[in-house]
Amino acid sequence: MIAIAERATAQVPTKLYQKLSPRERSKKIMKWIRFRDRKLRNKFQFLKHQDGIGLGITLGSAVGMILFAGLYIAGIIPAWTCIVVNGVLASILHEVEHDLIHNLYYKDNLKIQNFMFWTVWIFRGNTVSPWYRRMIHTLHHKVSGHKEDIEERLIGNGMKFGLKRFITMMDGNMSFLFQSHILRKEAPKFKRSEITRSSWPYLVIYYHLWYNFLFINLFYIGNELLGKPVEVPTWLDPIRNFLNIAAVVYTIPNWIRQTSIQIVSSNMHYYGDVNGLHDQTQVLNRWFLFPLHLFCFNFGSTHGIHHFVVNQPFYLRQAVAPFVHPAMKRYGIRFNDFGSIFRGNRLGVLKPVEV
Repeated sequence: MIAIAERATAQVPTKLYQKLSPRERSKKIMKWIRFRDRKLRNKFQFLKHQDGIGLGITLGSAVGMILFAGLYIAGIIPAWTCIVVNGVLASILHEVEHDLIHNLYYKDNLKIQNFMFWTVWIFRGNTVSPWYRRMIHTLHHKVSGHKEDIEERLIGNGMKFGLKRFITMMDGNMSFLFQSHILRKEAPKFKRSEITRSSWPYLVIYYHLWYNFLFINLFYIGNELLGKPVEVPTWLDPIRNFLNIAAVVYTIPNWIRQTSIQIVSSNMHYYGDVNGLHDQTQVLNRWFLFPLHLFCFNFGSTHGIHHFVVNQPFYLRQAVAPFVHPAMKRYGIRFNDFGSIFRGNRLGVLKPVEV
């Protein structure tokens, strides 16, 4: 049955979506998303408790990260298990933050909403404050694919392929250094002072832990390889041990999570020749993207759905994706256009969509 359905989708003529305007195609996709969303909400009544679900996922993920950190510190689980699990849980908290930015949980109760904001920020320290992210993400939806899109350009969207872009996607501080002088000229809402303020305290704490972990361990490894020409002071060992523990339970999981989503997001969004909603994103869902998607909650496969319908929590977006993807193909959304990274994320010449 699945093979028959796939053949039926593949046989849809390319001309079907070309006969419609981009706006009409977008409306068709929105209808498919909302139709499936309604079906799921009607079938599973517990989904009406959206506020409680969001709070439960937030607290469950935060407690889970503490639990696995404790198991690692107690010597019950190996480091790699803690890193993987905490990275996945942190990615779930990232999705919760994104939903909160769109007021999907407790929009009439700012105390609980702010509590959730603080929670997701504490456990994902290598991000700017969620209140600042709300501003730049709301702007992202208005100007996606254009030079004013602060959020995406800060993670490399639109940059030429090369070492500079690679570093931008891997390190938030270097990204800020590379892009801030450009964004000050091209994005009127970009203010360096606002990003600096929104980095306190957790982003600052995170990067102090991260860079000291890297530098001290590089020193130890280099000193060992060179035959220990430098006598290591005794007081440095406990500092190194603390930083190594913090790395396993907190900084490495979040570095992997953040790097994964920055690679995926900066490449699934188009830039420069975007003329409307229909041109803003592609779908990235090849099997070999699994390691990245594991730590960014399948972002490349589902974020395009969010651009068409923003008021849908992340777990429902995941649930509707298998149903909606064929419609997105049918109406001209590109899938797995990996060549875009070599084009600076330009759409380029529109070719028939591979289905």
